[in-house]
Amino acid sequence: MVTAITSGRAASDFDLSQVPRVLGAGELLELQRATAAITVDDEVIDYAVRIVAATRQWPGIAVGAGPRGSIALVRASRAQAVLAGRDFVTPDDVRDIARPALRHRLALAPELQLDGQDAADVLGALLA
Repeated sequence: MVTAITSGRAASDFDLSQVPRVLGAGELLELQRATAAITVDDEVIDYAVRIVAATRQWPGIAVGAGPRGSIALVRASRAQAVLAGRDFVTPDDVRDIARPALRHRLALAPELQLDGQDAADVLGALLA
């Protein structure tokens, strides 16, 4: 399947007529703007920044997340709040979305990798 899809075919070659449209471009932009406007208290932002900063000091993490990780975490937390039907972000939103928002931003120390741990495991310990 992968070979058939990726060999010599451009995206415009695929028939998308059977794929139902869920949102139009305008609706998507409106949803993005509404999500960006979700209230995040300064203490919740500080919580997100402290989580990200902890990834740079946590034992077993060779390279932690940087400022863009904090930004991504707060943005993803806003989306988490929208999905929960709220117009504000809670610390639980930050904690719940931290693994998917940050795990690809970490490099583990070799000893943890040899022990079979991954970034999600380490983030779980950090968040606990």
